Amino acid sequence: MIALDPDNGFVTAIDWLTLDENDRDGQAKLLDLLRPGADERGGPGRVSSALHAAHRRAGVADFAQWRSVEELRAHHDDPARQDELLRIGGLTTGVRLLAAELVSVQHAPAVTGGVDVSPDRDDWTSVAIQWVRPEEQGALVAELTRPREEWVHLLPGYRSHSVLRGLDGTFVVNYAQWESEEAYWAFHDVPEHTWPLDVRASRDRARKLTRTWEYNTFRVVHARVEAK
Repeated sequence: MIALDPDNGFVTAIDWLTLDENDRDGQAKLLDLLRPGADERGGPGRVSSALHAAHRRAGVADFAQWRSVEELRAHHDDPARQDELLRIGGLTTGVRLLAAELVSVQHAPAVTGGVDVSPDRDDWTSVAIQWVRPEEQGALVAELTRPREEWVHLLPGYRSHSVLRGLDGTFVVNYAQWESEEAYWAFHDVPEHTWPLDVRASRDRARKLTRTWEYNTFRVVHARVEAK
């Protein structure tokens, strides 16, 4: 299991790989390409790696934790990594290589022992990338990390959400775990006028700060934690 802990100071590298909406064959090929690398390409500084396969709209997301930006940069400059990116590019419709830091983790009261990422769990995981002007990133992070414990109690099936801040200032990532697809969509079907007033106001401010966004839902299919 991979622990999500904003106090460890790790850098999170996110490979956000898009495909044609129904390209399940391409998704399978991408995962076959990435799995060996997830186990073998660690190199100095990598802490963990978790491959995510999309549910409905084909795609793959690779979340990897690194001890430092310098070690992540060295990894990207490695010829093996460059070769991997060339092969990835030949299979996808788009490749985003993002670097972020985890700034907040919130979870339901029933979740004990912290928040983990693992293929052994049955999480329905949603990932939203919100693009923002650098001068407004801090304000967006503040809205997305506002404590919402009382409201969380009202959300059946909610497990956790974690917020990551893009190191270049241009994006924020919301990584959320739900117990099922049904719970995820039930939340999205709740009319906003029934939400607590402060939550509605915060959501409205976040929308105004977001220039554009993209999202997908995933299951974790492979994870590795490097030996210490």
